[in-house]
Amino acid sequence: MLAYVDTSALIALAVSSDRNHARAVHFLRTALSDGIRFVLGRPVLIEYIDGVTKRIGKKDAIAQLRALETSAAMRIEPDVDDDHVAAHDLFLRYDDQPIDLTDCLSFAIMGRLRLTDAFTFDRDFATHGLTCRP
Repeated sequence: MLAYVDTSALIALAVSSDRNHARAVHFLRTALSDGIRFVLGRPVLIEYIDGVTKRIGKKDAIAQLRALETSAAMRIEPDVDDDHVAAHDLFLRYDDQPIDLTDCLSFAIMGRLRLTDAFTFDRDFATHGLTCRP
């Protein structure tokens, strides 16, 4: 089984003071032992690494980038032009919700890959009808 990884999950995994840290670590360990592997959209990777660069520092960001790029559990999925068209449409459709364009791009990538489960603490994924894990 494959599940999509959102920025909120990456932050929860990396930051021990995050309120979701323990749940994220437990879920990741359990999921990996159950054979679940993860898809990390390139837009989420960029959003996460940019945040680490700005809030923590470039050296930590480089270390995180290298770890994610070499992870056997996470596959980095590039976005394609059709994903951007779909994300644009979703962003406009959710005009009454605070769902950002990166989340809409994640929804589009998940749709293209036929993924329904997301490792996330962001309720926007549930709003879109996806299953949030943990």
